[in-house]
Order: sequence, then structure tokens, then C-alpha cells
Amino acid sequence: MLIQSRASRISDVLTLKEVDEIAASPPGAVRDAVTRKIDAEIKDIADAAPTPAASAGSDRIRVRYATVRHGKAEFDAT
Repeated sequence: MLIQSRASRISDVLTLKEVDEIAASPPGAVRDAVTRKIDAEIKDIADAAPTPAASAGSDRIRVRYATVRHGKAEFDAT
């Protein structure tokens, strides 16, 4: 079950040196670096994915969505 909460403080995620490097970089440099990192991770995941022939006998992955109401999770029928 995925639970979403408030974000961490910046001091919990970045060191002071990293904050200084981000502040000193040109506009857009951080976004470009993050985009490149995300693209590389997506490529790694795609490369590691099993081939259709290898996964033919395995169970199918199902995604189900739930809403929490009154302290109980209610799963959607789809």
C-alpha cells in the first residue's frame, strides 16, 4: 500500500555543500541534471525488464487502487 505524506525538509535531503552548488549553478542546470538522471534510471529499468517469452509462465502484475475512508481501505473493483 502506498501512503503519501508531507515532504522532507531540505536539510534532511541535501548537504550544505550540495545546496551551495545548486545556488551557484546557472538557471536550468539542476532541472537538466535531474531529467538526465531520471531518463537513465528509466532506461536501466527497461533494460532489466524480463522479455515476453521469459514472463509468459509467470503471474500477471495487477495494480489496484484503494481509498481510505473511516480508517479502512476500500479497493476499487477495476
